[in-house]
Amino acid sequence: MPLLKLIPLFLLFLISACDNNSQVNAQFGTPENIAGEFFHAIYNEKDLSKAKSMSTPEFASLLSSYGTARQAGRILFNMNFDKVTVNVNRSGRNLREQYDNEARIQLMLDGEFDNKRIQETRTVVLVKHRTSWRVKEVEADKFSSSIR
Repeated sequence: MPLLKLIPLFLLFLISACDNNSQVNAQFGTPENIAGEFFHAIYNEKDLSKAKSMSTPEFASLLSSYGTARQAGRILFNMNFDKVTVNVNRSGRNLREQYDNEARIQLMLDGEFDNKRIQETRTVVLVKHRTSWRVKEVEADKFSSSIR
């Protein structure tokens, strides 16, 4: 009988040890996670298809028009990175602005391009599509050096 009590504990340990391979400092499936994984797909994985799968149909169509993840990152988002770390900006007064089926997430991108450190901030607008969140739009920070 004591062995039967240990089985649920062991299963709980196994479940908690599973890694969802998230590259972002946010809980899996949240708007923060989707926004971060979107940029991780564009800049680190260079996988435009993965980024499109996390987007609304309209935004996915816009991404398709750039052909590659590198082109989308360079032209559409006006940022170049060889490698980047994507973090949810937790320093503001509001981590997330979420109203019903829409969320606005501010991300900090910290990386390198041509051996120069680059730090950028972007706001990602997401909408809830059935049970998952989708990227609808990416807004540049009006104080960003890359848009001056």
